[in-house]
Amino acid sequence: MSLVKETINTLKEQYFADDRPWVVTYSGGKDSTCVLQLTIAMLQEIHAEGKDYKHVYVVSSDTTVEMPIIEKYLQTKLDEISTFAAESNLKLSCHKLSPKIEESFWTLMLGKGYPAPTSTFRWCTERMKINPATYFLESLVNKHQSILMLLGVRSAESQRREVSIANRKLNQRGLSPHDNIPNAFVLSPIKHWTNEEVWTYLSETGKDKITYPWKDHTYMMNLYDKGSSEGDCNIALNPESPSCGKTRFGCWVCTVVEKDRSMEGMLQNGEEWMKPLWEYREKLYAYRQPDSGKRDSRRRDGTKGPGPFLPEVRRELLDELLKVEKQVTDNYHKMKKNDSDYNPDEVIELIKDDEIELIKQHWDEDGDIQNSAFRIAQKYSRLMNKTVKTPLRSKLENISEDINIDLFERIYEIEAYRKNIATRYGIIGDIEKRVVDFYRGEFREAN
Repeated sequence: MSLVKETINTLKEQYFADDRPWVVTYSGGKDSTCVLQLTIAMLQEIHAEGKDYKHVYVVSSDTTVEMPIIEKYLQTKLDEISTFAAESNLKLSCHKLSPKIEESFWTLMLGKGYPAPTSTFRWCTERMKINPATYFLESLVNKHQSILMLLGVRSAESQRREVSIANRKLNQRGLSPHDNIPNAFVLSPIKHWTNEEVWTYLSETGKDKITYPWKDHTYMMNLYDKGSSEGDCNIALNPESPSCGKTRFGCWVCTVVEKDRSMEGMLQNGEEWMKPLWEYREKLYAYRQPDSGKRDSRRRDGTKGPGPFLPEVRRELLDELLKVEKQVTDNYHKMKKNDSDYNPDEVIELIKDDEIELIKQHWDEDGDIQNSAFRIAQKYSRLMNKTVKTPLRSKLENISEDINIDLFERIYEIEAYRKNIATRYGIIGDIEKRVVDFYRGEFREAN
């Protein structure tokens, strides 16, 4: 019996063993695609026999800061799967999970000043991936009492993954309890598959009698190839070439790693239009360093140590982000206009209007009294319906022509920004420095 047939038979046994609905985690990568394709093949077989009786949820994570090319690819695949399931009358639905707006990357970094993530302060993973998935899965458990999750993890991925899989306690059906969600169980149907077996199975899509949401996986293989220097992914056609299964596509803003190899690979292999993203990520990596001068010398609680990005740095980064958004969109249209799937109306949106509005609220709390977030957004034709002139600035303009409103705003910002700090030590020095820097700037402009 072939490995594929054996795995599908195992899936059938698990399907008929209880009433738990299934949750298939799907990232668009090769392993999760392999598990999903096996599941769809099985569902079609039992649907043809009239034996499908429970629902399968296909769940994907959208951090909202994925590489645009990956985000577009994943959304295309989810649309294809949803259409296919509806046309085939399969009990299957797709669900893309995103972080709450108040926990998004831009809201926290640009709004509250969180420094770009590090290996020791990886504040993004829990908020952007773990929390959204937990909320959704817990809601399914509450609805169905229990669920079975299908994961595309394999022992051959790494020695660490092999140890992790080996250490999992399994029940008599080969299921392991989920680490954090009660009454959720985990099945890893391809845990003993090799890289070659995964790629071979995917490369043969369409050659059997089963229909799938996709014709083949050529585009996915090209993405792996572009994002890796490890050679041709198509093991079935070139079994001697090294596998590119170690390639990882993550958030384009990720500063946990020193170098973004997948983005660099993309730029070197025909996706130069995304270069402004790489440059912005490099800036975040430099700015987050404690000695960069871009972070407060005190933390939010007033203790000494590398703190959040300074207010003026956050304004700079928002401006730069919207500039990059426009550059990337322009680059995309210049380089992709001859592609078959080109859409002349497509806009690469890197930050949502809702995030900018919440950033504005956080800046208000930190003493920004000139609606800087809206002013910056309107430079790039965003949020044009928002008022940028605040009541306080209007009052100041009516008090006297002699008052320097810009300087007042900067001093007020320091006072408000420090309002929650337990000790007021250093605030006078901050104000004095701001005044000196302001008048030095005016002197340079005048001369």
